[in-house]
Amino acid sequence: MKKSLLLFTLAALISANASATYMVVMKDGTRYKAKAKWTMVKGKAIIVLENGQSLQVDPAFIDAPKSEELTKMGITSGGIIDLNTNLPPATSTAPKAGTLGSTIKLRQPSQRKAETTAAATTAPAAASAAGGGLGPSVIDKFERAFDNMSIFERKIVSTGAHSLRADLTVDTEDRVFNAISATSYLMVKNAGVEGAQIDSVELFMKTTTGGAAGRFQMSRADAIAIVNHTISQQDYFIRNVIY
Repeated sequence: MKKSLLLFTLAALISANASATYMVVMKDGTRYKAKAKWTMVKGKAIIVLENGQSLQVDPAFIDAPKSEELTKMGITSGGIIDLNTNLPPATSTAPKAGTLGSTIKLRQPSQRKAETTAAATTAPAAASAAGGGLGPSVIDKFERAFDNMSIFERKIVSTGAHSLRADLTVDTEDRVFNAISATSYLMVKNAGVEGAQIDSVELFMKTTTGGAAGRFQMSRADAIAIVNHTISQQDYFIRNVIY
């Protein structure tokens, strides 16, 4: 009964998001859910929003590469994963309440920094005990990615030479799917860390009230299928969720 209710919720979500096919990202950070990519008319970019309204903007204000990246990854909310270590984490915004539970309690930047440092310190120790593991640079890339997804309640540790475990607190369906998308993207790119190889990630997701939001054992093959759109995040959820 519990799983049937969850599948019904997911089906409703998929239907609700079906009309949003393109994410337009402006250079000032503003984002618009559009029905399709903008079109050019007399030197202006025309953006048709999912609600049917149209915007006319200067194309110079559109961040085309980020628009393509966000749309390709299938993310309609949250932030873009940036693998560039020279860039700071994206500024987080307060999340809205969703059907999976109450609002996430945001942590102060100093708290998140302390937790990131602790995770980076714990990972090498666990790796040493296991005979080698993914280092703090990989952990940091996952931390930054989940920051961009507004997922602040988390614990990420190395569990082997090519594997990680991520315990996440998520309170909306968007964040569940964005966590799946972000994880698959980082796996395929090996977090942008030279010499790293990520073959497996355990995802343990729960709500702030302690309810189960989904557990997954994502393989590299799974990640490639999601990134290449061979399977959608929603289908992956339905086929692979573990309780």
